[in-house]
Amino acid sequence: MVCACLALDIVLPLPAPGMISIPEEREMGQELLKTVLPQVHLVKDPEVQEFVERIGRNILNVIPVKFFRFRFFVIEDPALNAFAMPGGLVFVHSGLIEAISSENELACVLAHEFGHVQGRHIARRMDNMKYVNIGTAVLAIAGLFLGGGQAGSALLTGSMALNQAIGLQYSRADEQEADRRAFQWICEAGYDPRGLKTTLEKMMKNNWLGSSAIPKYLMTHPAPEQRVTYIEDLWKSHPCYEKRKENPFILHRIQVKLKVMSMPASDAIEEYHSIIDKDPMNLMGTYGYALALDKARRYKEALQVFAKVRQLAPDPEVFDIDEAKTLFRSGHYDKTIKLLARYIENRPKDQSARFYIARAYLETGHASKALPYFKGLMPGWEDMPIFLLQLGRCYAALNRPGFAHYYLYRYYSLTGNMQVAAYHKKKALAVLPKGSEPYKVLTRKDKDSDAKS
Repeated sequence: MVCACLALDIVLPLPAPGMISIPEEREMGQELLKTVLPQVHLVKDPEVQEFVERIGRNILNVIPVKFFRFRFFVIEDPALNAFAMPGGLVFVHSGLIEAISSENELACVLAHEFGHVQGRHIARRMDNMKYVNIGTAVLAIAGLFLGGGQAGSALLTGSMALNQAIGLQYSRADEQEADRRAFQWICEAGYDPRGLKTTLEKMMKNNWLGSSAIPKYLMTHPAPEQRVTYIEDLWKSHPCYEKRKENPFILHRIQVKLKVMSMPASDAIEEYHSIIDKDPMNLMGTYGYALALDKARRYKEALQVFAKVRQLAPDPEVFDIDEAKTLFRSGHYDKTIKLLARYIENRPKDQSARFYIARAYLETGHASKALPYFKGLMPGWEDMPIFLLQLGRCYAALNRPGFAHYYLYRYYSLTGNMQVAAYHKKKALAVLPKGSEPYKVLTRKDKDSDAKS
């Protein structure tokens, strides 16, 4: 493999005069998170997020200096889209994951998005615009990346926000810089940068076919045809090949999970039942059927089909986590704990399993056993609303009201219920130890707000 860094001249950007600082951009990221999350439907399955984050981390591990703590979110939406906002917020639409042919392609898309963040392209474009109001810019950035649908349009309520959104769109120069950065990181991480090209071609083909899910990616990332040519030229001059060994089974399983998630339960049951009618030994068809039955809350039937999945699978334990979720949703918490305890012995790093065993302990009244599992997921999960809610419940069950109110404040703040968030913040400040980290966080936020006003 020839390292692309030999001649691509990738350098870290120097702040331009008047350009917003990195701490300001981090703060903007927090405001964006609060603005975006109430507007989208996040995939709540932690395993899907883990899949995206694992691939993203493979790229991030080769970036020597990172300006931000990158955080990953998966949006349940059929659009072929991925975007990164200021402050290191990375969003991937489920439609893109369903469309890719390999983990390599997702790694390439994520690397390109990291290129925009590391290049601080939005901050630089803000610097080129006159009279940019940060609050309006947050709405403009969110509206821009969420696209022309209801969520994006709801944010672009004024002509100023709309005009700023237009002005904040990436330029062709931004795209080429992000591609150069991505190309280097992809090669260093052991992936094949031609995945950038094949993914763009999928998006353009989808657009040409007049799909109802026209790629939003092409709206915010201009000149895709020129980018394909540019990527081809980069690869010809600096060829590198994928060195990582992928297990296509992992991606296929995630894709089936997302497909079932995106369909009405009755449609999913019909589709996957038809598949196994024609081919009773079809593993993924049987797996999809089990997930569809679970979605329809036909838990007893789902568990019976999971037994068939075990018979068909070369490694039956892989599907323990799915069966455990069905057991949990059907109220069989003790069986959930027993199954996941065995599963975690062999897969101690599986965060999704740790989350669900914690929830099962919480539901059986063993909050003291749940808490270590919840705490073990921090800080990586602290931007996930579902995690914050369960952690708040856990502290409440342990009669630790200060921490309970703190995490419930964060949950309601992220999900956009500011009135309830304010209630929990007031309660938290009243009972938290003044030397505790949550107390410092809450009072620091108040000081920052006072300084701005």
